[in-house]
Amino acid sequence: MLQTLDTMEIALFLGLGVIFAAGLVILSRWSNTRLSLLAAYALIAVSFLYVGFATSAEQSGTWVGFEMTGVAIFGTLAGLSMIMSPWFVVAGLALHPVWALYIHYYGAGRDFAPGPFVWATAGFDVAAALVVAFMILTAKNDVASAAGQSARKRKGEGR
Repeated sequence: MLQTLDTMEIALFLGLGVIFAAGLVILSRWSNTRLSLLAAYALIAVSFLYVGFATSAEQSGTWVGFEMTGVAIFGTLAGLSMIMSPWFVVAGLALHPVWALYIHYYGAGRDFAPGPFVWATAGFDVAAALVVAFMILTAKNDVASAAGQSARKRKGEGR
């Protein structure tokens, strides 16, 4: 869409992304769901939104395929966070703004991805990555003991 935003607009949309990340934290508390799990779902959803934008591109078939590669990359990180370590979703959330800004704001993807959306997702991703990392670090003993208990149950030791 070839939108170049000024500094105030960029700050506004980054802030909007941070507000959405705060909403994710509130939803996590309200629903009693792990924040890293909700963040993983959000990472997958945001990746799919770019696929939707790609359908309006001039060469939509090529761009949809390219965006599905992003879904595969970030979906894999989100999936690994669910079965291995929540640090994978932190990595995905930290890498997604680089992908989004490089491809969709400064690169060829700017023809179909709205600039305000790109900056809002960058703000969301960074804020969510920081909050999830903080939650992991402050609950390290709880996370480690829960992981150890589930590993023992799988091996049959936790009976």
